[in-house]
Amino acid sequence: MPETGSALLSVIGAPGTFWLPTLVLAALFGVRYLVFAGLAFWIGYRPGGARRRKLQAAMPSAAQIRRELGYSAIAVAVFGAVSGLLAWLGALPHTLIYRDFGRHGAAWFVASIVLALVVHDAWFYWTHRLLHLRRIFPLIHRVHHLSTNPTPWTSYAFHPAESVVQALGVMLIVFVVPIHPLALLVFQTISTAVNVYGHSGYELYPSGWSRHPLGRWLNTSVAHNAHHATARHNYGLYFLWWDRWMGTLDPDYDRRYDAASARCEVGQPAQ
Repeated sequence: MPETGSALLSVIGAPGTFWLPTLVLAALFGVRYLVFAGLAFWIGYRPGGARRRKLQAAMPSAAQIRRELGYSAIAVAVFGAVSGLLAWLGALPHTLIYRDFGRHGAAWFVASIVLALVVHDAWFYWTHRLLHLRRIFPLIHRVHHLSTNPTPWTSYAFHPAESVVQALGVMLIVFVVPIHPLALLVFQTISTAVNVYGHSGYELYPSGWSRHPLGRWLNTSVAHNAHHATARHNYGLYFLWWDRWMGTLDPDYDRRYDAASARCEVGQPAQ
């Protein structure tokens, strides 16, 4: 398996090339996104699906879905292009990506994935707050917040400038965390899955999770759904520690979570 990541790096890592890494990585980002978001949408939004457990009773319009798909396609292209630019500039040898799996061993392989999530969460939280500044929000981040009732396709529905910000967060990781290409692939897969879950419109964690010793530090779909509905609070991606530390967690979060859990348990959509 480690050879898989090294082989991918060989394909996209040649200095002076732009289009090959751009196309390969855009395809990788796109296929992964289509699999996760497509499956979540099919389960939660098809007729006869799990709609009774939806956090917001209203279903998205066809126009919203078309808009989200259009911006998502642009985002995938931008993600690929930023990676392609990195290769074209010959920057890969200056990153901390390593090919020899035995160089750091299995323990660091797992630890590097966890550390990548921590670094990425910090990047996401602080850039997310920046994008919510009054003069910046309408220019860039408003595109993402057009979906006040998010769907799995909202996950990549970014303004092109925000897509660049998102891509740079991943680029940061390879310069500060020694990471094997396969570990990077695993991290990005986890990132996509969590992103889709947060925008899915459905809560997967059990009742009482927001007060659980572990659950109180992990982001939930309830938290991010409330962020889209109000454009306030809950700026984290994977975790809630920055929101708790910085006082930006929705003060009504526990009540919202309990209410959503109660409604879903009796088969009624949360409002």
